[in-house]
Amino acid sequence: MCKIEPMLKELLSLYDSCKLECDGLTRVLHTVLSQEGIEHSCLIGSLVLIESHKGSPLHFWIVLPDGSYIDYRARMWLGDRADVPHGIFNPVDYPKVAYSGSSMELDILSPSLFAVLTA
Repeated sequence: MCKIEPMLKELLSLYDSCKLECDGLTRVLHTVLSQEGIEHSCLIGSLVLIESHKGSPLHFWIVLPDGSYIDYRARMWLGDRADVPHGIFNPVDYPKVAYSGSSMELDILSPSLFAVLTA
């Protein structure tokens, strides 16, 4: 697990309450991580609860170099359940959830757009 996870949780959880879906929140978190100099990759793909095939065919999330995921919106699509991840986590700990995707490049948000999205 990420050695700087407690600091990351404190830093990123501030944005969990933003009224954004996975794409907007990933852009916000990407901007924060980039400004802090924290290495990461942004991914786009799908998210599925294996047992029910319920999910999102278009989902955004972040992967850290140690393999940890950052996803504060999985429960938006899969339900508010303990076996669905939320926040910063090791995907191995959530065997009922399947992520499939590829890396993408995202721009850093301008200060004005960041302010609008996080208001």
